[in-house]
Amino acid sequence: QPMAKTYAGWPYSLCQIGKEVTPGTQVAATNLWRGVFASADDDRKRDVVQEDVGLLVAGERSYDSQLGAKLAIPATAFTYQQACILLESCIGKVTASGTGTYVRAYSFPLSTTPNVLQSYTLRLGNQLASADQKLMPFALANEIEFSGKAGELWQMSGSVMGQRLVNGTFTAAIGLPAVNEAIFANTNLYIDASGGTIGSTQLTGVLVAASVKINNGIVWVPPGDGTLYPLAYKFAKEPEVTFTLTLELAQDTGVSDVATQRGIYENNTLQLFRLQCPGAGVNTFNFDLAGKYDKVGGYNKEGDGDTTVQFQGHASYSSADSLFFLASISNALATLP
Repeated sequence: QPMAKTYAGWPYSLCQIGKEVTPGTQVAATNLWRGVFASADDDRKRDVVQEDVGLLVAGERSYDSQLGAKLAIPATAFTYQQACILLESCIGKVTASGTGTYVRAYSFPLSTTPNVLQSYTLRLGNQLASADQKLMPFALANEIEFSGKAGELWQMSGSVMGQRLVNGTFTAAIGLPAVNEAIFANTNLYIDASGGTIGSTQLTGVLVAASVKINNGIVWVPPGDGTLYPLAYKFAKEPEVTFTLTLELAQDTGVSDVATQRGIYENNTLQLFRLQCPGAGVNTFNFDLAGKYDKVGGYNKEGDGDTTVQFQGHASYSSADSLFFLASISNALATLP
């Protein structure tokens, strides 16, 4: 009598997270990703040897020349606790300041010393199919995005590159961590002139949507130390931060925020931007950047008949303001699990 199959339904899928002390050395999980599940792709490089042996159908010789893995994180609700996982892995490890309210400020270096990224061991799979559970050691986020729009929560997503996939199992007895979501309606938008004080001039009643996308420019150092998998990463190009702001068209005593910002775009002027979203208790975030607009769209219809305009731009280092991009997260965690 064969045993009945246990079918691994999607709700049993999960991702466990462990902070590595030595990059690539696997660790037990200490945290659980409270978001939409993503399955890793085996990103190995497999080659087939070309040969001419007097036959129309040649005998195949194939081999793996390099191992790797990648994971696309679907958009999921932004939380003030787990957004730090993405930022530590994409921008760099930081030390929290404060007591009770702990603040972590993530920024790219303005000097020649690169940041140290926090690598993770990810345990991926389904509770009901233990034979197919996988580990992704030396997991780093190479691109992350934060986005939101009116009437919804802020979202976070990204892409992760890993050293390889290996067989493994979940760490037992990890409970659901407490998290708090960021509600887009609580977001404040500030735009100030370069040389001024960031966060001084708020644009009220017009912010409909926003996004910030970060690419850190890292690549693997090609393996060549007796392994098929990489043992180190490097910053191969300058980091890139792009953003969008969607503003509702309005006018007050002859002044329109859309028209003002359109003029800033036409004059190619650098400004200081802050997106600030306070949450419950001590939770809040600030996304600060010095930037310029790259494109201004035409009128779009939003919702039941609102007229909106989208501004697209990029962060640009301002020596006058000592600012490129800064993400500051406040929460109640003295240490990140």
